Amino acid sequence: MAKSALITFGNEESYGLSFVGGELLDYKQDIRFFESRENWLDIVKWKPDFLMFSPLMTFFDKAIELAHRLKMALPKSTVVFGGHHVTADDNVLSHKEIDIVVKGPVRNSMPQILDGYRGVIETLPGTPSDLPKPARNEYFRDIPRIANRYRKFVLSMLGCQWNCSYCSSSSGHIKEMFGNEVLRNYYLERRPVEDVLVEVSEIMKYDTKEIEWVDDDVFYGDERWMLEFLDRKPKVPMYVSCTSHSAIKVSGKLLKRMRNHVNVIGMGIQAIRSDSLKLFNRSWDYEVKMKTAYDRLTKYGYRVNLQAIVGLPIDDPVEDAIDTVLGLQRIGKGSICSIYPLMIYPGTELAMKGYELQDCNGDTNSAMGSIKFDTETNKRLFNICKLGTFFVKYNIDEDLIRALINIDFDPETSEKLSMLRYRECVVDRLGKTGKEIFSDILKETKFKF
Repeated sequence: MAKSALITFGNEESYGLSFVGGELLDYKQDIRFFESRENWLDIVKWKPDFLMFSPLMTFFDKAIELAHRLKMALPKSTVVFGGHHVTADDNVLSHKEIDIVVKGPVRNSMPQILDGYRGVIETLPGTPSDLPKPARNEYFRDIPRIANRYRKFVLSMLGCQWNCSYCSSSSGHIKEMFGNEVLRNYYLERRPVEDVLVEVSEIMKYDTKEIEWVDDDVFYGDERWMLEFLDRKPKVPMYVSCTSHSAIKVSGKLLKRMRNHVNVIGMGIQAIRSDSLKLFNRSWDYEVKMKTAYDRLTKYGYRVNLQAIVGLPIDDPVEDAIDTVLGLQRIGKGSICSIYPLMIYPGTELAMKGYELQDCNGDTNSAMGSIKFDTETNKRLFNICKLGTFFVKYNIDEDLIRALINIDFDPETSEKLSMLRYRECVVDRLGKTGKEIFSDILKETKFKF
């Protein structure tokens, strides 16, 4: 029996790695999850045969650095990288630290990995029924911080119907890698209800206040799946993501049925200007549609978290960002709001355009995006990310917005703003328990400011 170390990065759980762990368990392997931020010697002391990485591109450089360190200490170990964030980069095998890259689902890759293969393993997706049971219990056993984290993740399907140019989960990106049939039959097909019910039941045994369903998972496709899920699982604290299109299209029946489950619905606005939406491949969206969707959700009693992206590669990124903030005010004055810097990942449509990029650590609290701007522009965009939540929630006047984004914040103030921004969203989502939960978040989360 071989030993495999599954190495995680960031504050949130690595959902993909839990499936890798499940596949290894199917092959009767010994697994253990490790946090990259722990003492790396803990991994060395366990003496694993395989070092498994599935980092977001945000953490790719850190993963390579750790893989190099571990390879020096464990020269006989095999380093395996997987996940679509990594395999989108055609040069990933140029890193001498990596022995194997799995391009495609983990299922069916294990025989070659365990037999000592080196190079790229390409696996063809089958159906969502083929997915292994994710090793959530082992994950939570090994990393108690994640077990105790208030929010965890579940997906009923692995892909997204939208083709946003900035996203490595976009339908166009997946189609380019695997073809339209795989996109339709694997990534946009739901997992068996029973499999998701078992997963949610396991998660709820831990201190879980919210389960996040990302992208447009909940409202996409045939509603009978979600209705069956809700009928069989009386109470699930859900955070649901959607677009204006799906919020308008979803039936009143499902909205009524979900109301007692959902803490908040996150609606991706992303931009207000039509040209900016076009750049994002979201020409199907526009402000009147966004407003209609927002009003419909609030009419059904939902709290809505409006989400947007600033720092676009255009001639006037600051004015575009201000227009977006003012548009968010028009759509949902007083709403919960999250404004993020644009991150560009390898393999995506925006990445292919050759924009000049700057170093950014990928943490939205840092407010630094991928596009390289001059110092003054960077500062203003940075401040819009830091302050945008308050601009929308408290309906700040445009003149005051323009004045505030020119302020130079010292590191201590920047940190306090990020903490307050995060706290506002948690409290708005989770109500009376939000302040207590946020106190726990501060104990377990390492922020970048």
